[in-house]
Amino acid sequence: MSAEANARALGLIEAAEPVLTGVTTAREALQLDDLELGHAGPPFETPDAIPRLVLNALAGAAVHEGWTNSVESARQKILDGAIRLHSNHDLGTVSPMAGVVRPSQKLMRVENRAGAGVVYATLAESGRRALRFGVYDEASAAGLRWVDDVLAEALAAALPAEGLPVFPLVADGVALGDDVHQRNIGGMMAFIRALPALDDPCRAWLFANPQHFLNYAMAAAKLALDRADGVPGSSIVTAISRNGVHCGIRVAGTGKRWFTAKAVLPVGGFFAPFTIDDAQADLGDSAIVEAYGLGGAIAHASPEIARTMGRDWDEATDAGRVMRQLYIGKNPVIAPALCGEPGVGLGLDARRVVEAGQPVRIHTGIGHKDGQSGWIGVGVAEAPLACFSAAVQALGEGS
Repeated sequence: MSAEANARALGLIEAAEPVLTGVTTAREALQLDDLELGHAGPPFETPDAIPRLVLNALAGAAVHEGWTNSVESARQKILDGAIRLHSNHDLGTVSPMAGVVRPSQKLMRVENRAGAGVVYATLAESGRRALRFGVYDEASAAGLRWVDDVLAEALAAALPAEGLPVFPLVADGVALGDDVHQRNIGGMMAFIRALPALDDPCRAWLFANPQHFLNYAMAAAKLALDRADGVPGSSIVTAISRNGVHCGIRVAGTGKRWFTAKAVLPVGGFFAPFTIDDAQADLGDSAIVEAYGLGGAIAHASPEIARTMGRDWDEATDAGRVMRQLYIGKNPVIAPALCGEPGVGLGLDARRVVEAGQPVRIHTGIGHKDGQSGWIGVGVAEAPLACFSAAVQALGEGS
């Protein structure tokens, strides 16, 4: 039953064709109302559990929406429950790091050209001191306004009338050495090339901020993986996400249920003078790309990101090949030379993860736990084995 169910889930994932089709607001797209915010990862058990980085990002979003005039009062409204919080995955979107989504925020619509399914991508702002890392000040607020008022409108106007397919851009990026999690230079080049009508200031900004492309890849991965949601008996992973306290996964056979374990500390390359002692436990919706088969799962195809993270190349190549064994299929579109005949995996199988005793490798950004210092490094984290063990047990129990 499991093999048949997984083959069905894999077929649904493989058939998806995510296409960027336009820009809207979170209020319209996600029915996100006043005094409601989205965040990365599974839901928090209580407001008191929210880490400082995420709390500051949520508070900054509340101020930006005009619900209060200070970050301090916004924090209190969140802790008191006056501002309602939702997991992004439940809303129909994904966003990196703190992952905060606010009602007036501009989102990119991502449609499945091959059938049903729509998700929404957030538009990442620039710099190390950004809202997704917990920073809200005059500079980050100005950056948010520019993304919403200038970049989003320019992108909407430049999109082809038939939409812009995402996975071919991802494939181009991977061929140029992207892992599509912490390195997106090739993908951004392909994205800009596909939008010849885009004005020069916006093109220059995108070239300077290649990680902006990650958000489109994340949404495309979610759209594809969501196609398998609810396939009875399937152990294919449909989401991996972290909120700075817990890492959670979902599998096709149990639908929207989260299976969680304590989030780990990322290790890797820190920007001076920061060290692992400053690091926030792993967070963000961005591990959806690992669930799809990219990021840490293709560590052996991205030499430059290994250098950036301070990882030995032999370690990275070995780790990537180990990760490949956890996927039941082969991606038909993305095929970098360094992956060889096995190609890029598709269909992460929770049962294989448990049988191998192998946590899933995640390439991740690292934020400062103080929620003020911003982005402090790039490293490797893991989706803990306990998440997958719990999911497999639930499948066995039929729940």
